[in-house]
Amino acid sequence: MAVQDGRARAAEDLKSLFVEVRQHLMQSYEVPDLIGPKSRLIFLLESPHVQELKYRAPVAGASGATMSKHLFGEAYAKFPVGLLVKKNLLEQKNRPSLDCIGLMNVSNIPLQPAAYRDRSVHEQYGDWLSALARIREDNQRDDYRDPLLNAVQAAMVEYLRDKLLALAERPCVVVPCGRFAQKFFRLAGVMGPRWQVIHGVPHPSYNAWDRAQYQSVIAEVQRALEQLRAATAGVAAAVNLRATASPDSQSAPSPSPGS
Repeated sequence: MAVQDGRARAAEDLKSLFVEVRQHLMQSYEVPDLIGPKSRLIFLLESPHVQELKYRAPVAGASGATMSKHLFGEAYAKFPVGLLVKKNLLEQKNRPSLDCIGLMNVSNIPLQPAAYRDRSVHEQYGDWLSALARIREDNQRDDYRDPLLNAVQAAMVEYLRDKLLALAERPCVVVPCGRFAQKFFRLAGVMGPRWQVIHGVPHPSYNAWDRAQYQSVIAEVQRALEQLRAATAGVAAAVNLRATASPDSQSAPSPSPGS
């Protein structure tokens, strides 16, 4: 029993240390979630990388562009959904098809060491960055042999759980994208009474949403967006977004929707 208690205390100490490290890294490397008051279609993704750090928005690069293509049509294939949602929120454009979308990362700091361009960060936090990378890469496991990995993962799960609990009373369609997000959503163990979860959606990286084996589940996401857009707009029937040139108007967005 004493040995178990000692291990438990050591695990808690490691977890507390990681929380401190994360708080420090968030000062320069945090990419906040984009959840508005009308967000009902919540995409749960992994973590920010270089483009997300640049624009301070989730899925602000190629993965976000893939999402836009499938959510809004080919005319939006060059505009990452993270930039569209951010612009809509900041400028209060009140476009229903963007109002209803929320973007949440499991981790609001990068999990890939390459995203941290400051060498001093690697010198100071190299072991922690390696732990984050290993958890990201070895995402088929719930437990690890290394106590550090277990402690970091436990802190990440608690962090995500708190964010999900903040939405628990809201009617939502939650879409965990990819195995990493699906694993952490399961470990967080939060299920709102008015939530629907769309399972089996891949992460949009490497054009995964274009692959034939995922078309049925992507179509389910598209239907959910159409229904929620209609509800947000206060109309009786959903508008087929993919048949129009833009989510809510006939004009295409500016090339820099996040600016």
